[in-house]
Amino acid sequence: MRVYLDWTSMVEALLVSPVDPIAVDPIVLQAVVVDYLSWLAEKLSGAASVVGDNFLFLLIGVVAGMIIGTIPGMGGTVVLTILLPFTLALQQYEAFVLLSGAVGATTFSGSLTAILINTPGSSSNAATLIDGYPMTQKGQSETAITVSAISSATGAVLAASVFILAIPLMIEVVLLFGPSEIFWIVMFAIVIIPFVVADRPLFGILTGGLGALVAFVGVSPQTGEPRFTFGILTLNDGIELIAMLIGFFAIAEIVRIASLGRNTIVDFDTVELAGSKMEGLRIVLRNKWLWLRCSLIGLLIGAIPGAGGSAAGFVAYAHAIQSSPDKETFGKGNPLGILAPESANDAKDGGQLFPTLGLGIPGSGTMAVFLGAMLMHGVFPGPTVLTDNTELVLIIALSILCSNILTSVIGLAVANKATYVLQVPVPLLLTGITVLSLTSVLIVRNAAVDMLVTVVFAVLGIILVYLEINRIPFLIAFVLAGILERQYHLAVQFAGGDSMGAFFGAPLDKLLIGIFVVSLVLLIIPRQKLLQRFVG
Repeated sequence: MRVYLDWTSMVEALLVSPVDPIAVDPIVLQAVVVDYLSWLAEKLSGAASVVGDNFLFLLIGVVAGMIIGTIPGMGGTVVLTILLPFTLALQQYEAFVLLSGAVGATTFSGSLTAILINTPGSSSNAATLIDGYPMTQKGQSETAITVSAISSATGAVLAASVFILAIPLMIEVVLLFGPSEIFWIVMFAIVIIPFVVADRPLFGILTGGLGALVAFVGVSPQTGEPRFTFGILTLNDGIELIAMLIGFFAIAEIVRIASLGRNTIVDFDTVELAGSKMEGLRIVLRNKWLWLRCSLIGLLIGAIPGAGGSAAGFVAYAHAIQSSPDKETFGKGNPLGILAPESANDAKDGGQLFPTLGLGIPGSGTMAVFLGAMLMHGVFPGPTVLTDNTELVLIIALSILCSNILTSVIGLAVANKATYVLQVPVPLLLTGITVLSLTSVLIVRNAAVDMLVTVVFAVLGIILVYLEINRIPFLIAFVLAGILERQYHLAVQFAGGDSMGAFFGAPLDKLLIGIFVVSLVLLIIPRQKLLQRFVG
């Protein structure tokens, strides 16, 4: 039995030999924990100061996220896509406080429309409307919104706090990752995520492959040779991320909404709030253990790349039904049917920070755009973010935490006004969003070719929308392909040109390959069995 005297050696030993028994000197362990907490407190103090100094940007992000997030289909991905270009003129910390504020605001704002008018702002809020709208019909809308606001804010606080407390441990772990290990992690994300997020994995793989191909447009960083530029000099710098995002998501969603042929986004009568805020608070307090379990469900599901908020919401909702003695009341206005999915939905934002900031793997489409924002602001996504930009990571986590609290407070105060944006005539609303979107494209580098790129990807996005093909695999592959290429060349360079030794030599490489293969097999085999059942 070996005795470990510091945190780093304990972590390394566990990863290299998990079965090796560990004995820790209690006095030394106490000193390690004190150092751990002192370091974290110092970093947190600096991060909190930055967030406080940039509160105006946090508020702008929250308000923008709430306004746009109430429009069905305009979820976090579109919100960040529209806001991203306007952050280029900001300092790094200002930009990420604003974007993190928008991330925290979109989920809860979607629950307001789910409860009040039976229309979720995004798929993450789909489970909320099952009991949320029946409560409105019974005259308990204010109670329902209060339950949603409190469970959302506290779920987000719990998840973000867990992430913050885990940062020192994560830093020690990611120090074990080199270029080859990062290569396999990114490859895992590009290949596996289409199976998770897409209803039809084959189309997910194809769109992911297309996204990776588009990412390679431009001059090769290794040879200096242009790739797929068709003689257009501006494309030597590659496809502009914002131009692609605006066309692929924002414009495509605008066309989808316009094609519905409605005068307003949703037809509904004016909503009058009724019920009691205090009753909503009492419901959450009486069911604190259900809140805790559902928040942890959201945290865990959020940490799974590609799982998304809708999965977290429905799993938590199912758990609430299973653990309730009054199962027959669900779907008829049971407030626990709001508490469960909303606590999980917002906790998943904290869970998504683990793969996104810890490994550089986006947990969702929103986080993929967030990674793109990191690249545009000079922060290279991946495990090194935790070591090289620890304060930025804490600023992002604290901003998401604060934005969820701020969103819930604002939501409670102006809930009856939250649906006004849906009453704006569609032509006027979509014209405003279109002008804002196209202006954001020109802001980046004022290049006419970017407008052409926007149009091309808008057409592609519209086609995928009407074919009901998920666009997230394309986005994730587009963002990660450049990282994959860079890590590949770095690994080969460090191995002296030996490709086999670079990617198959280290024990951690082999472990990651094993996880990759097992995950792929587990995803493919059930589908093959299902196909055989129907065919043969």
